[in-house]
Amino acid sequence: MITQRLKTIFLISLLIIYIHGFEEIIGGFQHVDTFMMFGANLFSISTEIFYWSSHLIWWLAIPLLYLIFKNKPKILLLLGLYGLVFVVELHHVVKAVQLGSYYPGAITALFYPIIGFFFWREWLLNFKNKSVAERQVETG
Repeated sequence: MITQRLKTIFLISLLIIYIHGFEEIIGGFQHVDTFMMFGANLFSISTEIFYWSSHLIWWLAIPLLYLIFKNKPKILLLLGLYGLVFVVELHHVVKAVQLGSYYPGAITALFYPIIGFFFWREWLLNFKNKSVAERQVETG
C-alpha cells in the first residue's frame, strides 16, 4: 500500500494535469505539436481528433486506474509509470525556450518539476519501505 502523503501528492498532480490540459486546449497545442501532427498523419485523422482521443483516454484512465488499484500492491508500480509524466511534460518548456516565445502548455509545465520532486521523493520512500517489509516477511 502507499502512504497518505503519496496519495495527496498524486491528487494534487492530477489537478495540475487537468489545468495543464486546459492550457493546451486554449493555446492550440494540437495545431503546433509535432507529435500530435505525427500521430494524426499516422492514423490519417485530424490533429484535433488525435489530441482529443489520446488525451481523453489519459485523463479518464488516470483516476480510474488509481481508484481500482489504490489498495492493491501494484499501485506503487502504476504510480511509478505515472511519475514519468513529470519528465515527459517538460517538453513544453524546452519548446518554449527553443522558440524563444510561448508554447502551449509551457506555463503549467513549469509546475511539473516541483510536484515531480515531491512525488518521486515520496514514491522512493514508499518503495524502500515496501522492500524492507517484503524482506522482513521473507526472513521472518
